Amino acid sequence: MTALLLPLGVGLELLALAGQWPHLSWAAAAALAAYYLLHYRRLLVYPRVLGLITLGMLIALLAFGDPEPALWGQLASAMAYYTSFLGALGLIQLLARHLPHLREMHKALLTGRPLWLYPRYVLTAGSIGSILNFGMMSLMCGTLQQHLQQYPLDEAQRRSGMRVVMLATLRGFALVPLVAPTSVTIAMLTREMPELSWAGMLPYGLTAAVLLLLVGWRRENRNLVALRDHIGDGTPARGMGQLLFGSLLGLSAIGLLASVSVLSPSQAAMILIPLGMAAYLLWRERSPRRVMQQMTDNLVAMHNEMFIFGCAALMGGMLGATVPLEQLAAWLALKPEYSVVLATGSLLGIILLALVGIAPIVSLALMVGLLAELARLGVPILTPAVGLICGFSISMIFAPFGPSTLILSRYSEVSPYQVVFRWNGPFVATAIPLLIALLVIIHWLVN
Repeated sequence: MTALLLPLGVGLELLALAGQWPHLSWAAAAALAAYYLLHYRRLLVYPRVLGLITLGMLIALLAFGDPEPALWGQLASAMAYYTSFLGALGLIQLLARHLPHLREMHKALLTGRPLWLYPRYVLTAGSIGSILNFGMMSLMCGTLQQHLQQYPLDEAQRRSGMRVVMLATLRGFALVPLVAPTSVTIAMLTREMPELSWAGMLPYGLTAAVLLLLVGWRRENRNLVALRDHIGDGTPARGMGQLLFGSLLGLSAIGLLASVSVLSPSQAAMILIPLGMAAYLLWRERSPRRVMQQMTDNLVAMHNEMFIFGCAALMGGMLGATVPLEQLAAWLALKPEYSVVLATGSLLGIILLALVGIAPIVSLALMVGLLAELARLGVPILTPAVGLICGFSISMIFAPFGPSTLILSRYSEVSPYQVVFRWNGPFVATAIPLLIALLVIIHWLVN
């Protein structure tokens, strides 16, 4: 029964969001905190350590700090929001379990003209990842294993095929922070700085996404062509039209709700995806109890990732309250030309901290606090904001302890360090100078 605290907390936060009742977020935070206190031993090692660090910071803030009373409400609200953000969007995984046509995706993606195999995989992974989040990685890797088992490939061909497809999938997932309204980066930036909008950042995010696509296209497309030739299956895939129609319908509903309400696109997705999943499962199962059990089980399966996001929100809020962001922002405001330096530092800082095990969401939360202070002082923050989303994008494929890297490591049966440095190292080394050049151009255009 204690597992029900997790969906209760997420549900309360979604009610708080839909009704614009901020005090309800405190109840959501209490339910989520109670769940994790009761189930702390079930967490993996990394979230456990992160939880202890977060608790230590809370105790230090109580003992040695002088926080304003309003800070505790802000911390509770942030923790509930970002924990629920990942949980609510992750419920779409339930749909994947009920749609057998998803197994045909790899057959569809490995057909057509050889030149377009890599961009087709990357864009498909990015599109699905914008809704499924980390669930997309498990979905694509799991269905890939099933797909390759149908063909008489030797071990070397199978491992090579797994590697190239999973790399394309990971690179597609890395595009989500750059372009998707449902990404946590867009959610954090637009929540803390309403003057920034997804539509306003989209042209620059798209440009960065195109650069990353071109870098990978040149390196990986020939390996996908080799896999297709080894498989030699020219039969058509089934059900792809239905999947495309359903995806477009869902994205249209999210856009419509965001346009007629005060919700951002990411917040609209947080509300519509759980509602849509509950309605679909009720139609299939005809049993509210079974539907609730499936949704609870899905959230429990993601509780490590949800816990990491919640801790990161708390850590970012506490650091923002203790680090002299106001003084730093005031100094930077006197030197507007430092905007591009701040943007480049944001890009590289998130990546380097992710390499040593600091979750990118923690770095993002702290930098968002600094940008919010700069925005209040009237400093243009578009270039640093783009630097943040670019850094977060690269850190998703270059963090040995990141969820996406660990998923690839598990399915490919290689070390996370091999995934990061051998598989993605050359790609990242080529992409970073291009992204820095893009930030310089953006700074020149908007200042």
